Amino acid sequence: MTRRNRKLILLTLTLLASTLACNAATSLIFPATSTPIPSPTQTALPDTPTPTVPPSPTPTPIFESACPDLLTEIMDATFEQSFLFTEGTEEEYYVIYTIEDDKLASREDIIATNRIDTIHDARATHEFIWNYFASLVPPENRKYLTEFAVVSDGKGEILGAVSPTFNDPLLWTLEVDVLDSDDDYSLTFTLMHEYGHLVTLNASQVPPNRRVFFSSGDTEIYDQAVAACPQYFPGEGCSNPESYINEFYNRFWQDIYTEWQGIDAIEDEDEYYDRLDEFYQKYKDQFLTDYSSASPAEDIAEAWSFFILSPKPEADSIANEKVLFFYEYPELVQLREKILINLCEVFPG
Repeated sequence: MTRRNRKLILLTLTLLASTLACNAATSLIFPATSTPIPSPTQTALPDTPTPTVPPSPTPTPIFESACPDLLTEIMDATFEQSFLFTEGTEEEYYVIYTIEDDKLASREDIIATNRIDTIHDARATHEFIWNYFASLVPPENRKYLTEFAVVSDGKGEILGAVSPTFNDPLLWTLEVDVLDSDDDYSLTFTLMHEYGHLVTLNASQVPPNRRVFFSSGDTEIYDQAVAACPQYFPGEGCSNPESYINEFYNRFWQDIYTEWQGIDAIEDEDEYYDRLDEFYQKYKDQFLTDYSSASPAEDIAEAWSFFILSPKPEADSIANEKVLFFYEYPELVQLREKILINLCEVFPG
């Protein structure tokens, strides 16, 4: 989740995950060419080179993970769990670390350490979580991530989040609930989900609106910024026309966005969750999980997690098309390969 989307869906997430198996084969067939025989009454001319017909583009093979069973276990274990979210529970920051040289550096304690037990407050525990994430995502693909926060809203609720740093909207903080980080499978899926937010919301994709950022809570300023944006406005700023999230919104959300906005504006928590559940059930074939219906930003982050951790699906539903969306970008396909190679090597389980 992103810090601008605090509403959570009170539903049980389920998934049927299949084993990772895909076979790619490409064959190029070139037509035979022959050299004409000159007429006996004519002087033979030098052979003219036959124009070379460029072969059809060779499809990029889809990388097959070296640990398909592990990926299936991650997806199964994550979505077989039942999550109970307590309304009104506020997330608390325990510790914020700056990141230097790809490691946790200075530590700032936000609340008294006696609020959590010794194990969860131990720097070794925090370093384990950060080092695991850092070992999955190449450093060059997360230069904008400069802080790591240890947070909690209680056991069994929010596991992770991302947000711009307090002082600079160009930089980001990864937040992990230390009380829920002991399940390596759920932690892995959540880290991929949160990284999906970073991939789709960083400043190169969504230039932050500084007026909105420094006027947090001012609905008039926020509404003005949204009205002035000709593209999708995810909360941080006006997305670039060719950004991942704007293209995702144009393709998958335009027809249902007004309906979703009416639900998102509901203040009463019970009514909000009931209406959002109805919205999900109405368009169930369009969403990979119930949480995907929370917003376009959550939808693309969920689709990103499936893109990384699941086999390439068939284009037989809108939900699957959201996963296939990422395969249209070679740079993301290459990044997926790097992450999967790392995951197979460093998964802690």
